[in-house]
Amino acid sequence: MPPDIFPISTLERDFTLFLVILTGVIVVCAGSLAYFRHVRMERPPVGTFNARDVVILLVIIGVLPFVYGWLPDVVVTCILAVTFASALYIGYAHVLGPVATWLGIGVLFGFNIWSSHYIMGTIAGWDWWYTQQSIVVLLGAIAVCNLYVQGGMKLRHVAWLSLGLACYDIIFASYYPLTGRLLARYITHPLTPVIGMRFGKVDYALGLGDLLVYSLFFVTAYKAYGKRAATIAAGVIVVFGGFATAYISLLFNFTNANLDELIPAQSLFGPAAFLTYLWMKRRYGRERTMAEYLASQHGATAARQVEQAPAPEPASI
Repeated sequence: MPPDIFPISTLERDFTLFLVILTGVIVVCAGSLAYFRHVRMERPPVGTFNARDVVILLVIIGVLPFVYGWLPDVVVTCILAVTFASALYIGYAHVLGPVATWLGIGVLFGFNIWSSHYIMGTIAGWDWWYTQQSIVVLLGAIAVCNLYVQGGMKLRHVAWLSLGLACYDIIFASYYPLTGRLLARYITHPLTPVIGMRFGKVDYALGLGDLLVYSLFFVTAYKAYGKRAATIAAGVIVVFGGFATAYISLLFNFTNANLDELIPAQSLFGPAAFLTYLWMKRRYGRERTMAEYLASQHGATAARQVEQAPAPEPASI
């Protein structure tokens, strides 16, 4: 008989997964929006994000897993280290300063590499590793989200990207389980792009790609149409990215040969995000560009300053 890796009920396991996903979604979406509203990147990408960039992203996402599967583990770790370090530096160097940013990157990476090799044999060790991992991944997702959105990515780009990732997830997480094989191979290695925690014998994790798509959908909805649209986007993320992802295992079996349960989250979220975009476009019209969003913020700030200014005293005769 296979070992009992699920010592708790299915409902309790799914509820725990939902809480882990919800925590990650709240942190990355709130952090990305706060960064977007208060921090301007000093050197935004050259040019404007367009449909060609969406295609390029999808091609890169489709090719990278095959490349990672072919490369030695140490090379993959080096690639991930360069990728995360670049994202963190671009995102936070002008906020914290270059020296403090590199020092923070070194501390985060150093602890993660050390814990990956020396404390993974216990539940407490796993949780400590997941905590460090989650900090790196969440900070990286917030930085990359703003790099794209402040560089011109629109809600329609995210909607098409989500739809493409839904097709990718169906193929490579279900019919050809490449994603599951890579996760099983790298889960104990440094800088694995997942967040999560371990409770008992079970890992509850969420991938960087999912987090990035959720934060992009949320922030671009806010940029395009404002707070009400962002609230609607948050509801779609919670329902289809969180609740449906956690509880779909009650209807379908996603357990693979390694007894891991890998749920193709984007296959649920992608169509919902695309339909939500079409509804928003019909209801609210054309999206605001980044320049139009900044102009609206400057106008609102000026209006508040006028309202708060003291009324002039009447001139004496």
